[in-house]
Formats: sequence, structure tokens, C-alpha cells
Amino acid sequence: MSSNEKTPFRYLLITYQTKQPLLLVLLPFLIISNIVGWIYQYYEIITLDLSFFVGEEGDVSFQIIDGIIFVSIAVISSVIIVLTLKYGLERFLKIFFSICLFLSPISILWLHGYLIDFYLQNGQYWFEISFALVGLITGILTLLVFVFDKGDKHSRNSLVVFLGIILGSIFGLLLSLATFLTLIILISIFDIYSVFKGPINKMFQKANMPYEPISNPLVKKETAIGIGDFIFYSSLVTFTATNFGLAIGFASIVGLLLGVVFTERLLMRFGKFPGLPLPIFLSLAFLGFGWLISNYLLNSII
Repeated sequence: MSSNEKTPFRYLLITYQTKQPLLLVLLPFLIISNIVGWIYQYYEIITLDLSFFVGEEGDVSFQIIDGIIFVSIAVISSVIIVLTLKYGLERFLKIFFSICLFLSPISILWLHGYLIDFYLQNGQYWFEISFALVGLITGILTLLVFVFDKGDKHSRNSLVVFLGIILGSIFGLLLSLATFLTLIILISIFDIYSVFKGPINKMFQKANMPYEPISNPLVKKETAIGIGDFIFYSSLVTFTATNFGLAIGFASIVGLLLGVVFTERLLMRFGKFPGLPLPIFLSLAFLGFGWLISNYLLNSII
């Protein structure tokens, strides 16, 4: 997260920009993610036995390695971005970003459609085709708005929310418990380094984005929430609802929003602050507490 007003080189930092309290912005977003996870869980749409990189799905050690590989991909990608900025390869970086921004919604929405068609087993593939077409339209809009800067703030914000839900929910739907926990914890730790010293800090400097503390709390400045924050917020809530149910999903939302409130206060104080650690760790704590209550305390009372 960052506090800013101007964002040149917008394709470097895809953000949701608002002067509203982050609590109001994120609450409906998280509720939608929770409902998406609950729907997939209620109808048992996710029945695939997946192992992404190594080993078998049931082996916890291999699941942890899968999570580490996911994080390594993110770290390596960040390093490549920093190197391209350092050596003046902005044209290459813009092309790379354009390809990723175009293909991501197409592939992810197609995957959502594939999961539904796999569940229905009717051999019609209508959901795959329909979702892929929506992804194609979304990919085109994403290029126009973020790369060619054709949209206004509302169109940018709407796309960030939509992309956050569809991209984040896939991680929450498909990853195993050990893989997801490894990914979400390590990526939150990396976010601390990235914002203060690493790739995100370098991109802020390259894009000339100011991140000064707000001395007068009565003066409202725009707050920017990165799309990565939206993706991992959505993935955690979707994962919780999918694996533990709707009620514990809401418990994780409470923890996440509490972390967002603390993060926003630190953001106003320092001008920039990582958006993942406090919300993610508090959400995991509330998730664990809700699981203990539902599985032990309530059962003992009943």
C-alpha cells in the first residue's frame, strides 16, 4: 500500500486508488470472495487431485515445496523487473507486462469455466467458452486501461477489484492447505522487504510516486492498494470458505479487516507500508480461532 496522488508509469504499479477508508472498500470485495469459496465448497465443484510441481498431493513435504516454488517464481519475477528498470529496458518490460495482463484474465476465467464444466460433466464446454470470452474482453480492457492509460480512476478501480477476485480465488480454490499456508506466509514476509528495500520500493522510485507521511489527519489523500494485495486477500478468504465453511470465512474477514485498519494507520504515519503482513497474519489467527471454536468448544458444549 502507498499514499499518493500521481502515478506515472501506471503499468508498473496497478493499484486501487481511493480517499475512502480501506475498510469500506474491502468489505464488499471480501464478502464476494467468501461467497465464491462457499459456492465451490457447497456444490463440491473442486474435486481435482492436484500437485503443481513435485510429488503427490497427499504428501505434506511436497506441498510445502510447491508453496516455496510459487514464492520463488514471484521473487524471481520481481528481480527481473528491477533489472529491466536498472538497465533501461522499459520497452521490454512494457511488452512483458502487456502480454501478462492480457493473458491472465483469459486463462484464469477459462480455468473457472473448466472447473464448472468438469463438475457438470456434460461434455458441452459452454462454461469454458463463455468464461474465456469474458476473459478476452477483460484482457482487452485491461490493456487499454492500464497499459495505454485510456480509462479513468473508476474503470481502473473496477478492473483491479474484478481481477483480484478472479485471480485470487483460483489460488484459494486449488491449492492444498500446506501449499497455500507456505505461499501466503512467505509472500507476506517478502512483501515487507519488497516495499521498504526491494522491488516495489524500486518501482515506486522509478514511477516517481511520493510516499510521504500525512502530518494533518484532516487532509484526505488518496491511498493506493496494489493488485497483489487484492489477489492475496481474496485467495485467503476464498481458501478459508472453501476448506472450512462460510462462518469461518467470515471470521477470517474480520481478522483481515482489523489488519487493514492497523496497516492504514501505519500507512498514514510512514507514507508507505506493506499491505500483506498484518492483514494476512491476523486473518490466519482469526481463522485458527474460529476453527478451534467450531471443532472443539461447540462440540464439547453440544
